[in-house]
Amino acid sequence: MGASLRIIGLAKSYGAAQAVASVSLDIAAGEFVSLLGASGSGKTTTLMMVAGFTRPDRGEVLLDGAPITRLPPEKRGIGVVFQNYALFPHMNVMRNVGFPLKMRRVPAATARARVADALARVGLSGFEARLPAQLSGGQQQRVALARALVFEPGLLLMDEPLGALDRALRETMKGEIRRLHRELGITIVYVTHDQEEALTLSDRIVLMDAGNIIQLGRPADLYERPASRFVAGFIGESTLIPGKVVGDGDGVALLPEAGGPKLPARAGSVREGDAAMLLLRPEKTLIAPHSAADGGLPAIVQDVIYVGDISRLTLRLEGGPEITIKQPNRADAFRAEAGMSVRVGWAREDAVLLPA
Repeated sequence: MGASLRIIGLAKSYGAAQAVASVSLDIAAGEFVSLLGASGSGKTTTLMMVAGFTRPDRGEVLLDGAPITRLPPEKRGIGVVFQNYALFPHMNVMRNVGFPLKMRRVPAATARARVADALARVGLSGFEARLPAQLSGGQQQRVALARALVFEPGLLLMDEPLGALDRALRETMKGEIRRLHRELGITIVYVTHDQEEALTLSDRIVLMDAGNIIQLGRPADLYERPASRFVAGFIGESTLIPGKVVGDGDGVALLPEAGGPKLPARAGSVREGDAAMLLLRPEKTLIAPHSAADGGLPAIVQDVIYVGDISRLTLRLEGGPEITIKQPNRADAFRAEAGMSVRVGWAREDAVLLPA
């Protein structure tokens, strides 16, 4: 069963360099929360302070309501999976996975049963006698995961666990992590710089930058309702168009700095007359031949890039800015080509106005 985690004002500096400014966060038992951000954003330092491998300058960590800030890592009862797996090269799989139980003086018969169960959960039954060097990268990752789970911790910390795997293995392991989370009900705090991992795995995402939490919410909240230009630019693909908020009869629109027609949008936190940025996701747009009778804005196709399931198009609105859209590569879909005149449109609710 998962444990609740409370982080209160954690901060860490290395000399004049501030790694974590002040992070406070409540995570419910059984929740999957990702710390997302670029290199140097403070996400791994935060995780290491929770694990006990880095001592905070100030702040507290509580696990199920009990303070653990001053406990050594081995006394916290937290499972940790590192990016480099940290397996003992001279130990076989059984001894690697059973190591936490040996440190806890679990009786041998009980330990063997727990190791067998942990290996079965990660699909490695029958690999007990192999050394790490005899395993693939994906298998080593599973061993590290089994070792972190074998003593049944309430909290599992994962630091970029899929970073060393190729794309196909990452997809497989994402599915395995999701399955284990559902089956075990364990609380997971997961560090990643990969937005797709965070979006597909998490109950909530903590987006960090410069040692601070920039936005916290469900994946859909950060994608559909970003709080700032930074969030909009970091999560997903987007077109960001600067301009001024004006009325357009049905609500509000953006009058682009680059000129061209008013662009319909939903207001968000801005008002008429404000400087703003219009956020438009490429999959939210509809494109049609220039001769289409209904609605849309005239545009010229600047470029078309084939990406397999979709094509990515760059359009220049008539007299105005460029936007990027995605077009499905279906046999029945309108297929635009570079140089073609088209019409493009979107639902007002799908275009977000953010403070400039």
